[in-house]
Amino acid sequence: MHMSAIVVSALAAVAQAVDVQVVSVASTNNTLKFFPDKINAPVGSMVQFQFRGGNHSVVQSTFDNPCIPIQNVNTSAKGVYSGYQPVAASTAKGQIPVFTVEVKSATPMWLYCSQAKHCQNGMVMVINEK
Repeated sequence: MHMSAIVVSALAAVAQAVDVQVVSVASTNNTLKFFPDKINAPVGSMVQFQFRGGNHSVVQSTFDNPCIPIQNVNTSAKGVYSGYQPVAASTAKGQIPVFTVEVKSATPMWLYCSQAKHCQNGMVMVINEK
């Protein structure tokens, strides 16, 4: 019995060791921005996108084509796509949609919102900018 408690404690410690960074997608007043818009995240860590007000998405692109899905530029690439996440500004924090991405490489990951002209209006971000 004592040994199983030690194993459970060890597993809980390992589970808590995963680094998770939070990025807010827009704000409750629907500001067209990621907060923060630049982060550094080690390989193996997680980035959790929390959708605030409005209808937004998280889509992977490239530096050279910031408002085009990466798979449209490089057909062998499997990009990140959250789908559209509509959220009322009054939605409680515990009820907002989230989308979590594992960082699998130290190379920069460029992301944008594909809703209407949000990307063209600057709703972009980068993970691990060089």
